Amino acid sequence: MPENIKIKNNHAQVTISPEAGASLRSIKVKKGDRHYELLSGGANNHNPTRLPPGEGSFVMAPWVNRIRDGKLVTPNGVHQIPLNAPPHAIHGLVRESKWQIDSITDLAIEMSINLSKPWPFKGHIKYSIYLQGRSLVQTMQMFADNDENRAFPGGLGWHPWFNRSLGSDTMQVKAEVSDQWELDQSSTATGNLVDSTFTNRLKNGVCLMPGDIDDCFLRLPNGKVTITWPELKLEISGSDAITHFMLYSPEHAICVEPQTSTVDAARLAENGIARTGHVLVDREHPLIATTTWTWDE
Repeated sequence: MPENIKIKNNHAQVTISPEAGASLRSIKVKKGDRHYELLSGGANNHNPTRLPPGEGSFVMAPWVNRIRDGKLVTPNGVHQIPLNAPPHAIHGLVRESKWQIDSITDLAIEMSINLSKPWPFKGHIKYSIYLQGRSLVQTMQMFADNDENRAFPGGLGWHPWFNRSLGSDTMQVKAEVSDQWELDQSSTATGNLVDSTFTNRLKNGVCLMPGDIDDCFLRLPNGKVTITWPELKLEISGSDAITHFMLYSPEHAICVEPQTSTVDAARLAENGIARTGHVLVDREHPLIATTTWTWDE
């Protein structure tokens, strides 16, 4: 029977659904004598086979955000990916899939999944989640399994839906970012990087209202995003492979998405655009990314 898995230590309890895309369903952290739920929908009952829209946190792979018109640009030509959010392919192929559980301890879980059609390349992903003190550490590793060693464009990312409020006022977001990718009306990148007004606001900290933002930002070296509620502070950082943060402010939540590339990075790179985070994965060069979420005492 499908089931949700809980990992915990003295500082937090995290609920994971391996059969609902290896999604996080709840992050309940302890500060003093209080407990706070960080994720939207975290207090609900969790169907272990389905993550409702706008809840929890899901992984994006083997690409992040949108591929314009579903046209995946690769070294051996353009491949058509099904349009799951017409006119685009969005958020990868594994967020609704059943992941295999490889190991579980009180503090950690390791899972894996094979890449399969409609992805035109053989590969697999390993995903580890573990608690380390007041931090939740998540690592994804994407490998190519092609016998002929065909390289494919790869992207990894996380899409959490954080509660706007933990009980009192709404959060403030401060992001260590340098530039913003200009997006067109279809929310795919034009290739222009701009030092926008919003970039400067994020550097100083801002309360994001519903509809304020749905944009991708270039991360400063070792840059982090700090979410501050009156009750708690959360820092989102990452390994060097995390080159971008996507920020999105819908009605009920705030999404801070650490990811290895910008929107539609393979197409931009094909057009000679730099700083996209575009990488090629082959048998000798896996893509490995870690994001660490740390809260205060």
